[in-house]
Amino acid sequence: MPVEQTGLWYLISACILFVGGHLVLSHPPVRNPLREVLGKWGFRAVYSMAALGSLVWMITIYGTLPKTVLWHAPTFIRHGSLTVMLISIFLIVCGVTIFNPGLLEMEERGLKNGVVGILKITRHPVSWGVALWAVSHALASGHLEGAIFFGSFAALSLVGATHIDYRKSLRSGQPWREFVAATSHIPLGAIVTGRCRIEKGDFKWWQTLLSVALFLGLLFFHQAIFGKNVLPM
Repeated sequence: MPVEQTGLWYLISACILFVGGHLVLSHPPVRNPLREVLGKWGFRAVYSMAALGSLVWMITIYGTLPKTVLWHAPTFIRHGSLTVMLISIFLIVCGVTIFNPGLLEMEERGLKNGVVGILKITRHPVSWGVALWAVSHALASGHLEGAIFFGSFAALSLVGATHIDYRKSLRSGQPWREFVAATSHIPLGAIVTGRCRIEKGDFKWWQTLLSVALFLGLLFFHQAIFGKNVLPM
């Protein structure tokens, strides 16, 4: 087997381990017995090390592989990807700066706080933010390896969000089911169907300002951080 094909299979294997490891270790029939044996923090340590190890493997292989060009992204795709990136950052910023019941250690407080802010757009804003980041980069990269690498993040984010709904429905029962009934996994779904509506004060000015600042920072320092210049557009 040619070296390039071997490297590609390594990348695919690393991506499967990254995505599958997250889903398997967090699946209740696997997670619960491990937590009983290892304890809460012991399990989190194992989970974090497994996730970090597979991520480092993915990044290392992706960075060293020669790229197989599938398409040359035209200007409108590159501009569109940057626009999607701004939306992605906004979703993530808003998702981590409120009491979001979908995040670790925030379930009880978030459910008590109700459906506010970005949760009216989607109950999984961070997952969708990461998925949009991944899709925008896959489109802009234009190569097979990028489609596999970034596609893995998109798959984990969207499938993982559904898995979060399943796990939290088991753990929280009726409060989570009521939260699900008032919100939507698909962005804007709850608003379109009339289950909730955006009101004044749902989004804070500093969330928008922080999102724009992060976007501009990543735009201008992308080459220094990630080794690829995205300017001029």
